[in-house]
Amino acid sequence: MDPIEYQGNIERFLCEKATINHTPINAILELTPLCNMNCDMCFVRLGPEEMRQKGRLRTTEEWISLGKEMCDAGTLFVLLTGGEPLLYPGFRETYTALKKMGMILTVNTNGTLINEEWADFFAKHTPRRINITLYGKDNRTYQKLCHYPEGFQKTIKAIRLLRERDVDVKINGSITPENIEDLDDLFSIVERMGVVWKFDTYMYPASREREAKFDDRSRLTADDAAAARVKLIEKREGNENFSSFARNFIKQGEAAPGDYIAPTVKCRAGRSSFVINWQGMMRPCVMLSSPEEAVFNIGFIAAWKRIVEKFGTIRLSPKCNACTMREVCQTCAACAKLETGSYGDMPGYMCQYTEQTLKLMKEALAGKQTIENNE
Repeated sequence: MDPIEYQGNIERFLCEKATINHTPINAILELTPLCNMNCDMCFVRLGPEEMRQKGRLRTTEEWISLGKEMCDAGTLFVLLTGGEPLLYPGFRETYTALKKMGMILTVNTNGTLINEEWADFFAKHTPRRINITLYGKDNRTYQKLCHYPEGFQKTIKAIRLLRERDVDVKINGSITPENIEDLDDLFSIVERMGVVWKFDTYMYPASREREAKFDDRSRLTADDAAAARVKLIEKREGNENFSSFARNFIKQGEAAPGDYIAPTVKCRAGRSSFVINWQGMMRPCVMLSSPEEAVFNIGFIAAWKRIVEKFGTIRLSPKCNACTMREVCQTCAACAKLETGSYGDMPGYMCQYTEQTLKLMKEALAGKQTIENNE
């Protein structure tokens, strides 16, 4: 899971080279599990008492000291997240210290805490981008999904305040049973605000440090998720580009059978990317709880070397590698582990999600071609 979207070929080249050399160039730092919202599908958020039972927040001094170790090891891109990272008491000091080290910073936030003062801070200490999650079209959806009814208005205000100060904003979102009916309105909102957006329809069944296990009712069925995915692609590509995109997607999704081998991890997790959670545990991926190393105890370099070694032994399903849909399937080590309990098994939900996406893509393309032929 990449913490940033690379700007230009130079950054992409640097990250590809880092992956080959196992240089930890990408970091995700989870400063706190605390959040002022309580979304049904969240896999990080803990209440204050839950947090105290499982550990403590790392101090600002600890994060800054670790940042120096990261910088020396080659870390360049850092995503600060939570929970809600703006609730971390030392956020501003940690943020500015990392920025002074030359790191390129991105922030994930729900936006509800961003007022004039916060907007001025980010205007003065500009990040690469602030990712703000938009959960629905109005306060009613925020109440149902996030149990925070005033969240919608506060989020929209935050986006406006940042954009007025020329701070780059991207709207993220997860499509769930509670906000699926808001999809068209969400499109209208992001278009009206003129911001970059990305809404995801696949949801990892992660629970991590939470005692409560993931509730499957918090995510769409595989078929409904695929339908929302195709709708999102149509919106993103627009009428002019969708047909070309769909044809290429279908072609990739009907590849010749691959070799029946157990492949290694293909993403950057544990190869050039890592996450450190609020407890100070380094992990290869934000979705996973293991392997993990206590980075504040053994030091950054030692923790990174162990993560690279452990995650490098993982083998994925040979059936996935041989599947004709492998080029358009979003499965990964975390998906397999969370869906099946094993890195080496096929995640049935993802299989259905991908198969249905292909089916609906073909239907959408046929519909576009019929319209074009009749014009």
